Amino acid sequence: MAKTRSSYDAPFTRDLVSFDCAVTFDWTKHFVDLLGTMPASAVPVAQRLQMIQHRVFVDRTGAQVSAIPQESDLSGIAHAAELEQALKTMIAQGLNAWTPFSTNVILPVEPTKYKFDKIDVGYKLTMDGPGISAILLLDPDLRVTSGVSQLPQPLRFATEFSAGTDGFLLSSVRTGSTTDGSTNTDATFAFTYQSVQNFQLPQSVTVTPGSPEKWQYTLTDCKAMKGIYIQTGLPKR
Repeated sequence: MAKTRSSYDAPFTRDLVSFDCAVTFDWTKHFVDLLGTMPASAVPVAQRLQMIQHRVFVDRTGAQVSAIPQESDLSGIAHAAELEQALKTMIAQGLNAWTPFSTNVILPVEPTKYKFDKIDVGYKLTMDGPGISAILLLDPDLRVTSGVSQLPQPLRFATEFSAGTDGFLLSSVRTGSTTDGSTNTDATFAFTYQSVQNFQLPQSVTVTPGSPEKWQYTLTDCKAMKGIYIQTGLPKR
C-alpha cells in the first residue's frame, strides 16, 4: 500500500495547506458551444456576466468561490442570477471532484482494512473500515481505473491518470450512481495542470454535468500556502 500511495501526486499530503486562484470563464464561448451560435437576446446577459470576476479558495476540505470585489446585483437581467450561480456551482464541483485525489483519500490508511487481489487486468483492492466500504480496480502500474463504493456514499467512478513529475496526476474522473446505470446521468471532470510553487495544481477544468452542456474554466494568478496541516486548519509556521 505504501508503494501504491507514493505513486500518486497528492499535494495536500505534502506541505500544501491551501491555494487560491482567479477564475477565467468565457461566457460568449459557452453560449456558442452550447447553442451553436450567439442569440442576440443572450448578448447583454453574456456581457454583464463577463464583468463579474471570481476567485476560488481550495484546501483539503474543498473549494469556496467568491465574486470580486463583491456579489453583483443581477436582478434586472433575465436569467443572469441563475447563470451566475450555475457557474459558481460548476467551479466548486470541478475542484471538489479533484480534491479526494489531491489528498489521496481514495487509498486506505489505518484503521481501514484492505486486500489486494491479482486479476487479469491488474489488481482488485477491497477496502473496509470506519465509514468506508469500496472496491477499486488498478492497472498493473498501480493506476486506479475504476471503483465502486457503498460508504461514505454509494458511488461508481472511472478515472484516467497521466504521469507527472511527482507521480500520477488525475486527468479525468467520471462519476455516477450505483443505483442508476444510465450513463446520461454521469458527471465527467477533466483537468490539465500548471506548476505553482512546485505543486502541480489544476489549470484548466472541464465539467460535463450529465448533460450536453460543458463548463470549462481556467485558473490563473494562483497563490499557494505552505505549512504543516493541523486539525484547526491553520498552517504551523
